[in-house]
Amino acid sequence: MTERAIEVSWLGRIGFDEALRLQEEIVAEGSAPDRLLLLEHDAVFTTGRGGDPGNRPEPTGPFGRVPVRRVGRGGEATYHGPGQLVGYALLDLRARGGDVHRLLRALEQGVIDLLRSRGIEGVRVPGRTGVWIGAGPNAAQPPRKIAAIGVGVRRGRSMHGFALNVSPDLDAFAAIVPCGIEGVVTTSIASEGLRPVPSVGEIARDAASTVPNAIEELLPVIGSTEEAR
Repeated sequence: MTERAIEVSWLGRIGFDEALRLQEEIVAEGSAPDRLLLLEHDAVFTTGRGGDPGNRPEPTGPFGRVPVRRVGRGGEATYHGPGQLVGYALLDLRARGGDVHRLLRALEQGVIDLLRSRGIEGVRVPGRTGVWIGAGPNAAQPPRKIAAIGVGVRRGRSMHGFALNVSPDLDAFAAIVPCGIEGVVTTSIASEGLRPVPSVGEIARDAASTVPNAIEELLPVIGSTEEAR
């Protein structure tokens, strides 16, 4: 098996447009190594390429001045902002079997492993991409979404990734229909009672190991890029 390490970079807090340009530049480099960009955004709403305009914030509402960007990923509207860890997975999927659904599952698993290391039990909900808290037949409350996940593929490389709520302003999610799911309850690491509340940078250090490990386990390299074409 050909080894293909995933380079991890912590970019701190940067604007969404700047991060998108960086992703596009990396994807344009045909021979660029696999990378995971970890960062925190200024406030912005994003929606996938087929997103329903009705899921966006009302222009006259309290978050009406927050910019909205349509991006080349799947999924509906979501929010990014201070207090949220964003991870962009830029992988050569041709060398990893080209299975986008397995990439989604790998990102979910990386976040689940991260939360477990902090004493929080994150789970999947069948039919709903992302990571949830309190799901299952014996749950006392409705499931609460703690991480959104959406990816796109360009030139055989994945773009975008996951957004994990550490301590963001959760009121921003009430201004949209998060991920197109009516009535969804959004939560965060801070809201789940973890004390002291870690910084986004601290959670990024956890993600720097758990997310690449999950990707390598669920999407191992099957050969060189030339062999995978």
